[in-house]
Amino acid sequence: MMAENLMKTKWNERAKKDAFYYVETTLYNGYIDAFFALGEERTKLIVDPIITQFIQSASNASVLEIGCGLGRFSRALSKRFRSVIAVDVADEMIRQAKELSSEEQYANFKFYTTDGTFLSLIESESVDFVFSYEVFQHMPSLKVILNNFIEIRRVLKITGKALIHLRTETPSPLTKFKIFAKSHLPKFLLELLGLSSIDKTWTGTTLNTKNIDQLCKSTGLEILQLINDPTHAPSTRIFVLLSPIK
Repeated sequence: MMAENLMKTKWNERAKKDAFYYVETTLYNGYIDAFFALGEERTKLIVDPIITQFIQSASNASVLEIGCGLGRFSRALSKRFRSVIAVDVADEMIRQAKELSSEEQYANFKFYTTDGTFLSLIESESVDFVFSYEVFQHMPSLKVILNNFIEIRRVLKITGKALIHLRTETPSPLTKFKIFAKSHLPKFLLELLGLSSIDKTWTGTTLNTKNIDQLCKSTGLEILQLINDPTHAPSTRIFVLLSPIK
């Protein structure tokens, strides 16, 4: 199965099982209001400093959120930007997001489904800001991440900015072995070793600063800042602030 189809299949399964849990596996306590309050809290912590320093007149600007899930950040972003485009690979996530945040309540943002690789619904050089949190860490390969970076560069205005959250922790030797085995061993042997359940659409891809630098250079994006992530353990995640190379 192609990576795009597998991402869509697996994330639709997760959304149908328990969308809130799979969006926020650590802090979701069963209260929907608290779930959305966390989105507002983290937007203040993560996004507001970027708006203050880099985005002039956000109230007249557009934002694209990649991997919006149930729209917890989308709601918060809609208070700050003129318009919000919120996309997700899972049709079921988008269905539930629309129920939770109707167009009547939030007239300035729209939800769309993508294949997790391309942003074909969005015009080139039409977006002022791109944001993504806890999404790229689940992308199953460097190729999928690369395609998303290409699309970010395409949709960003030349003066635009992107703030992308990436996993940077070093996998343990056991995790490395499991990933290697999943890619190289036959199915019957994986089942015998108890490794058949490894799912790259969940375990995702870890990057290092060299990977990140190469991704950006190859896609026409300039790294303005590498920002430590205050919401995860040190050295496990990072935010990269990007702008198109002029």
